[in-house]
Amino acid sequence: ILAEFQMSRAALSLPIALSLILYGVSQPIGGLLIRRYGSRAIITIGTALTAIAILGMSQISSFWGIYLFYGVILGAGGIGNSFTGVAPLLTNWFRERRGFALSIASSGSSTGQLLGVPVLVLLLAALGWRTTFFWVGIALLCGIVPLCFFMIRNEPGEAEREESAPSPGGAGQTTSYPVPYDLPWVQCLHKTPFILLLTSFFTCGFTVTVIGIHWIPFATDVGFSAAVAASAFAVGGGLNTVGTLIAGPLSDRLGRKIPLSLIYLFRGLGFLLFIFFKNDVTVWATPMMIGLSWIATVPLTSALTGDFFGARNVGILFGLITLSHQLGAGLSAWLSGYIYDVTGSYNLAFALAAYLCLQAAVIVFFINEKETRKPLAAAAPEPA
Repeated sequence: ILAEFQMSRAALSLPIALSLILYGVSQPIGGLLIRRYGSRAIITIGTALTAIAILGMSQISSFWGIYLFYGVILGAGGIGNSFTGVAPLLTNWFRERRGFALSIASSGSSTGQLLGVPVLVLLLAALGWRTTFFWVGIALLCGIVPLCFFMIRNEPGEAEREESAPSPGGAGQTTSYPVPYDLPWVQCLHKTPFILLLTSFFTCGFTVTVIGIHWIPFATDVGFSAAVAASAFAVGGGLNTVGTLIAGPLSDRLGRKIPLSLIYLFRGLGFLLFIFFKNDVTVWATPMMIGLSWIATVPLTSALTGDFFGARNVGILFGLITLSHQLGAGLSAWLSGYIYDVTGSYNLAFALAAYLCLQAAVIVFFINEKETRKPLAAAAPEPA
């Protein structure tokens, strides 16, 4: 693309930035639409917009086509093809094993990157970028979009409801759980759990972007080769799925706030490790520690949102929480570079990330999760 349109890297980064901004803004909008029309419709529309954007990229004839298809349409696809669309769906379907279900869904993004990127690289090398965009768009439009429309159901039937299964307390008994803040979504915005989740997820976006963008330059600046830095980062990325699949089921057994608090603590220690000890061990340990915690925050944060505010509100509220994540990511991308320009080092940027992680660990710890864990009643069957 750079060669064909004779663009600078800075110029190409502008539509990418636009897409990321629109993706963030689309999250609460998608949540509102899901609240009204259901997950199936909005996920299908979001996936269709993504397919159209990728197909359109194969046909562009000018730089402005990149703005239209990649910057605007792909960003707008975030209304449905994001975790904001998935969270309400799984919140409707699962209660007891909600963390496990959300962790499997969260791991799909990192697994897709791990398996899909090598395939895309091969296709780009063999077919060129236009043909690759075309066939990927066709695969989405003709394969994934129909699957979304025909296979997704917004709610389970009565026989499939997890809560309808007999509880361990006795045959025929069922356990229902409260939604502490089953209110209009606007009234939820000032509730303490929402504010704490919003604040901590801002930290998540800030800290993953620090290492996502600046890890390799930082490692090479202090004497490691680019190959070692990139390899360590790739290994850390591969651990995304592992951390996510551990976090969800663990939260179903132990509650969500303790694992989430420990995830932020673990991530913060990863940043501190490389600040104080820059050696052949920490150059691998830091990205591995942060990789394990990278996406593990997503299922726990979305599960807590559903636990406190219910399936009716989880889309819009988690959309706003995700917007906070994206704002943190955007600030981090700029501020870390600015810190380097001023100080000549990334040490202060990593120290700030570590501090924010430790602060988030404390913030999450003060969430009163007991409100979501008290059974309302145990209904026994009526006598014959």
